[in-house]
Parts: sequence; structure tokens; C-alpha cells
Amino acid sequence: MKVNVILRENSRDLFSIGEERTFYLDSIFTDPETSIIKNPIVKHNIYSYLTKKNHFKLCPTNTLVADFSNISLAVYSIDQICNRERLGYHGWSRFLNLHIPVYNIEEWQLVKVELENIFSFLSGDKWVINFRKCNETFPEFITSEFKSKKVCLFSGGMDSFIGISDLISKNSTLATVSHYKGGNSGELSLQKEITKKLREENPDKDILSYNFFVQGKKNNQLTGEKTQRARSILFLSLGLLIANSSSDTTSIVIPENGLISLNLPLTPARGGSHSTKTTHPKYISALNEIFKKVGINNKIENPYKYLSKGEMLAKVIHNTFVLNNIISTVSCSKPGYYVQWKKNRKENEMPKNQCGHCVPCIIRRASLYANGLDNPEDYEKDVITSFEKFDDYNAFKIAVNRFSTTEKIKIAFLKSGHMNLSELEIRKYILMYKRGLKEVKNFIRQK
Repeated sequence: MKVNVILRENSRDLFSIGEERTFYLDSIFTDPETSIIKNPIVKHNIYSYLTKKNHFKLCPTNTLVADFSNISLAVYSIDQICNRERLGYHGWSRFLNLHIPVYNIEEWQLVKVELENIFSFLSGDKWVINFRKCNETFPEFITSEFKSKKVCLFSGGMDSFIGISDLISKNSTLATVSHYKGGNSGELSLQKEITKKLREENPDKDILSYNFFVQGKKNNQLTGEKTQRARSILFLSLGLLIANSSSDTTSIVIPENGLISLNLPLTPARGGSHSTKTTHPKYISALNEIFKKVGINNKIENPYKYLSKGEMLAKVIHNTFVLNNIISTVSCSKPGYYVQWKKNRKENEMPKNQCGHCVPCIIRRASLYANGLDNPEDYEKDVITSFEKFDDYNAFKIAVNRFSTTEKIKIAFLKSGHMNLSELEIRKYILMYKRGLKEVKNFIRQK
């Protein structure tokens, strides 16, 4: 069942197609107050960062970066709200047909197939992107006063906190980019609290935080989708906007441990798009290749790609500031879930913000356990002592046996398809995964 998405260049753009299940959104360069779209599929605050008259102001110099931001916004928005069970083939894979106006149509046509393929790898869907030329020239922006050597994605998790702490120790300036959605999960408050502490710890450094709100808007046909595999494409495009506003070569840093980046299917049933690939090396290297081909010089890098989470933590074990504030970070895949939804709560009982039994929580606890820092009291559920059955905990027990040798890990890794990696790089990933899984094994078998 095909779903059409049309992004409009501005309020004067009347492009449309005569098909059912067609939905609209504006370019990030369109003032929401001038929009003519009655029911847009996304709401965001990106435009405000393009028009602010202070050092927050975004001013991308490369129109290809502007194009990529719009492409990513459309991809993220429809992925977030198009329900797989209702509109997907066999209740899963969706047919998503995008119509995007771009300033550089020749360049994007050259990589159209690569873009569609990498989006399919990311989300498990069929993507078709139809480019059309923008009718008007790219708006001019006043140059930003703030220039940063690095832009770091900051979710509020443990890895990203270690990442920004490492970067600010080596650089005089740093821009952090965060994304939050609606609801009361506490994402925004957490991100602001941690960056505030970072500034207080480094008063001589210039740290600027960008907190973007982007939320898909559901309707009677697009009822919402819980998997949301394409969130990272939006995150990266926001980082790219900031990086290109600083310089044409400022890089975007993704601080993510290698174990969760590879995210090999823990069980055979979790193959394909059932496992997220938000920072997978195939995905990141493919995006960097696309950028290079079209003419975007800003690169994406992950300095921790060959480290397990426990090894990331071990590198900063003597950093008192990092260790004292790790408790403030949240790694959970559903932050605040129990705070929001737990029923039959006892009077004055306040559930923890982290569930303790999802994949990120288990990997987090395993890394802390490996460094003698694990505390089950920081989580709503203790998977080690609980009598409840937790799917991800049981999946890890299967994975420990499933990936018992480097050869088995290699076979699973190479199932992702062609990757622009050398044999040495592949071996580094495999050995890292083995070490990371051993951390989890030691944690779950501690009884």
C-alpha cells in the first residue's frame, strides 16, 4: 500500500499529485505562520533556529546541506507516524514515496538509488525519492558568530556524555545537538541539566547546545509507529546543519559504543529491520560516501566504533567529573516509561526513569558491572534478581551461545551486505563485538 509524502518548498509551492494517501509537510525554510498546509505531518522548531538574531543562528553555506535536511525531515516524519501493521506489506514493510524539491537536482539524481537503498537498510521499507528543482533561490543567512571545530550528537545517554566530555577536553569550542519529542519522558530536562554541568566544569570553554523539537503529527490515516527506525537520519541532518554553519569541514561526531552500533540480531527472529541500525558502520560509511559524491565536505565520525561500552567507561575511569555525573544520564530505549504508565503505583512511589530490562539498559549495566560501578537501584527492574521474564534479557542469553566464536560473529556481521571496509576494519569490529558480548555474558551470569 503506497504512501505518498510531498514536501513543499514554500507557501507559494502548490505541487501536488492526484493520489490517495498523500500527505504534506513544509521545508525547514518555511515560516510556519505562512504555511498553507492544513494538516502537516510534522511539527518542529528548526525554523526558529534559522531566524534567531543571536549566536544560536543557523546559516548553512552549502545548499546541498539544506537539501539533505529537508530529505531527512520527510523521511523521519513519515517513518514516525506511518503504522506498519495498518499500511505495511504483511504488517511490516511499507512503500513510502517521497516528492522532494531540491536546489541541486543533478547531484541528488546521481545518488538517488544509493539514498533509497540506505534508507531501506535503515528502516526495512521500500523508499522511492522523486526529486524536483526548487523554483526559487536559496535564502541568504547572516553568518553565525559561533564557530565550532566539532559538533557532537547528544541524546543524554552515557555514551554521548562521555563523548562530549572527551571532546571539550581537547577543543576550546563545542556544539551539542539534541532532539526531543513531545510527552513527559524528561529528555529535554535531562539534556539541559547535563550540558549545564559541563559548562560549570569547563568555564573557560565555549559550549553551545542546540535542542531541537521535532514531532510527527498523527491523523486518522497515519496513526503512529512504535519502531521509528529512521530517527538517526534526522539527528544526523540536524548535526550537519550546525556543522556546516560553522565551516565546510566541521565534522559531526556520533559517540556510540561499537556493540550497540553493530547491533547484531540477538536471535534469528530479530533479523533484518527488526534490529535497529542507527549507527551501523554500513549506514555511516554509505552516508559519508553519498556526501562525498554530491559535494558535502562535512563528515560523520564515531571515535568509539571499536570500543565496547565498558571500554569507553574504562577510558574515563579516572575522570571524577564524568563518574560523578553518569548517574544523571539515561540510556533506556523508553526513558520514563514506568514513570508515565505504571499502574497500581503505591502512594508516594516514584518509579525510576530507566526500565533496566531493554537492550540499552542491559548493555549499560554490563559496562558498569565490568568497571565495578553497577547499581541495580538505578533501574525500575533488576533483571538479575527478578522472577519476571524479560524478552531482551532472554535474547542476550541466546546471543551469548549464538555468537560463541569470532567466525559466527563475522558471518552475522557480513550479512549486512557490502560495506566499504578493509579486512582489518572488519576484524576490529568482530573482536570488539566479542569483547562487548563478553561484558554482557559476565553481567547476566553473575549469579
